[in-house]
Amino acid sequence: MDRKLVSNLLGISEKSYYRWKENRAIFKLLEMYFSDKNIEEFLNTGKIQKFENITFVMDKYLFQLQTTYLNSFIESQSLLNEAHVHDEFRDFYFNFLTNFGKIDFPFNINILGIQSLLTHYLFQYQTQKIKENLKIDKINEKLEDFKFEIDEAITSSKGEEKEELKKFKMNLQDETQKEEFVEDIFSDNERNFEGIMLHFFTFNFWNNDIYYFLELVKKDDFDYFINSKNDELLYQAIGYLVYNSSKNLNLDLDMGKKLQIINSTFHYFIFNKDLISSTNIKEQILKRLENNESFSEIDKEISHKYITSPSPDNHTSNFDINFENEEIETVTFEDLVKKDIERKLKH
Repeated sequence: MDRKLVSNLLGISEKSYYRWKENRAIFKLLEMYFSDKNIEEFLNTGKIQKFENITFVMDKYLFQLQTTYLNSFIESQSLLNEAHVHDEFRDFYFNFLTNFGKIDFPFNINILGIQSLLTHYLFQYQTQKIKENLKIDKINEKLEDFKFEIDEAITSSKGEEKEELKKFKMNLQDETQKEEFVEDIFSDNERNFEGIMLHFFTFNFWNNDIYYFLELVKKDDFDYFINSKNDELLYQAIGYLVYNSSKNLNLDLDMGKKLQIINSTFHYFIFNKDLISSTNIKEQILKRLENNESFSEIDKEISHKYITSPSPDNHTSNFDINFENEEIETVTFEDLVKKDIERKLKH
């Protein structure tokens, strides 16, 4: 690589070239991805036309993948931010995004496809849920809660009803009651599974390029979704960040608590669109995970706006798939790839 060209590019003297080269990863980047001709063209014109063309093509490709991805939720009527979608499906999908890239999949994803990965993860997800609920300490805790509820009912009852409750408590067999709890767990799990399967055909629209799309988006911490100017993608980004942050912080939050934080955060930023940024969203999520009650007054105000507004001032109402008339979004494919390269150089 031409020492003079690189020195001019970096604004250093030729004498400093070798001293700089020893300690800075930028030299590895330049050697791997740029020729002397590329650097000379950039110094003379301020751009490298070959990369300009590649960037346009790749931006268009990524936009098309985003369109395919989003349309899969639209066409299956499974947009996660809409009220009719089952919480179990949301929980499954946000867990999937959080564990994406770390799923123990016994086969080559390129051969069997991403649908096979999703099906395999669904099995793991359901198995883990059952194992968690069947833990002895959880069963015993449910039994103690059940007995406490009976005592509360006895205290608040009178007459014949009170006597019936006392008799029920005396005849209560712990092991029999535990068996009923176990039956309830499997029954609930079956219903939850049905809730997931109602929306699972969303993934029938996916091809293996979606795997690559999600891989890039996740490496960028879903900034691409946050900057997409689309409500559904913003909701999914917030969902991922809530689930991933709670996992990293080792917080034992149930599904309902996490989904509540997601919805509250999403509505807050829908009505404060000027504040939408990766930094602001992440900061608020961490504060909510620490103490969501501190946002109660804000959430009441936002909830009132949401209910009373016939058409909330969303930062977008429709997803425009006409790429030719759409300006390239704030975060481009090039941004994602550059960040990926920088990560690899650091390691």
